[in-house]
Amino acid sequence: MKAIRFILLVLICSYSLGIVAQQSANSVIGLRFYERLAQRDADYEQSLFLLSNQDESDYWADQENYERHLGKIDFTSYLVYMKSKKDAYAEHLGNCEHKMSHSELYFQKAKAYVSLLDSDYELGKNASKVAQSGIKN
Repeated sequence: MKAIRFILLVLICSYSLGIVAQQSANSVIGLRFYERLAQRDADYEQSLFLLSNQDESDYWADQENYERHLGKIDFTSYLVYMKSKKDAYAEHLGNCEHKMSHSELYFQKAKAYVSLLDSDYELGKNASKVAQSGIKN
């Protein structure tokens, strides 16, 4: 009887570990999706000089709404997306010879993405609004 219980326990543990491993793998794949999406979005945003001012303003409003919504539904994916976007913007601005004229709105958004601190990825965009408690010496 003890042998049967032991075998059942081993089977249940093995099954549970398999499920956890699969969920972990799916999570990594999902996060890579957001890394690629951020790079694709950054590449598109670097070509916005072809749009009219109104179209560009509409795009940035939609982009802000997307980022806000992503942060509400899946905070981990949001953090990965924003970190990847920061990296893409930093790379572009470091290599860009400004042969194509970016708009003033683009530079405002680029500055906002690049200036995000790494601590923002831990606390989120509204890190300053987080109430902190602790004993000060």
